[in-house]
Amino acid sequence: MSPQQFRDALRRLHLNQVQAARRLSVNERTVRRWVAGDSRIPESVALLLHTWLRTRPRGR
Repeated sequence: MSPQQFRDALRRLHLNQVQAARRLSVNERTVRRWVAGDSRIPESVALLLHTWLRTRPRGR
């Protein structure tokens, strides 16, 4: 998952970086690094975000 795809997923899930960090059980700094492209986004995080996107309620 690219940083842009990560940002797009957060936007579609209506999550800011702080909320994403909490839901993913990671430090806020980690999310900032992923957003900035300074750290690779783990495959497990990408899969979790894709799952959340597929299972979110309609209209959200």
